[in-house]
Amino acid sequence: MVNLGKPDWEGMVRNRQQPTERPIMLQTWHDLIFLHARVPKEVLQRLVPPELTVEEFDGSAWLGFVPFSMSGIRKPHWPAIPRLSSFHETNIRTYVTHPEFGPGVWFFSLDAAQYLACWYARQYFKLPYFHAMLSRQIDHYLWRYSGLRYTLQILPKTAVETAGLQSYEIKIYKDGDWHEANPQTFEYWLVERYRLYSQGKSDQLFTARVMHEPYKIAKANPLKIKIYGLEPQFGVLNFESVLVAKTLNVQCFSPQQVC
Repeated sequence: MVNLGKPDWEGMVRNRQQPTERPIMLQTWHDLIFLHARVPKEVLQRLVPPELTVEEFDGSAWLGFVPFSMSGIRKPHWPAIPRLSSFHETNIRTYVTHPEFGPGVWFFSLDAAQYLACWYARQYFKLPYFHAMLSRQIDHYLWRYSGLRYTLQILPKTAVETAGLQSYEIKIYKDGDWHEANPQTFEYWLVERYRLYSQGKSDQLFTARVMHEPYKIAKANPLKIKIYGLEPQFGVLNFESVLVAKTLNVQCFSPQQVC
């Protein structure tokens, strides 16, 4: 029996198996930064649906702050549309599990620098996207991201409480070697997630698969981390884990309602 709240290693392996159905969307992710801070489990648990249990590692629940870039967003066998298929994104997340579908990611918010992508993701995937002004600068070992969420959001309403991000500036220095995370380690638990959960109207819970090759990650040192707007919900954040990840290709599958 799975001990909900603790790492479900077998469930993580099951979710890495390729679905039998065809993906509905292809995309490529670039230059990811993974920042993670400990947050009391009870703080996060009250912000996720009751059907989900927030997972813990090393005696703590964890909040992730993940800026990256996307490109080549398209339906299978369709060409990518210029200016619509490439943009920067930032998500704020935690790690949850479900007694039937297993481990996955719960997003408190996702910011994207493309309005139509925000509208589509809210409408179809039930994900709490926000339109934002985002920028990236990669100079070999020095990685910079910054963002400003627009105050006015003309988007479909979200059914969940979202992270109150206002703006951020992040500068990190990559100083580790590229590698795949070893199974049953903290790095593996953070990044090797192939399922997401979301909530629609009338508290309907949805799940969707997101498939890709294993991450190539490296350790990094924070030079500047300034994030504004999150403390009222999550408290003071001390980002103990800082990782970067290489480019990888991604397949997205249709969401299904959780019974």
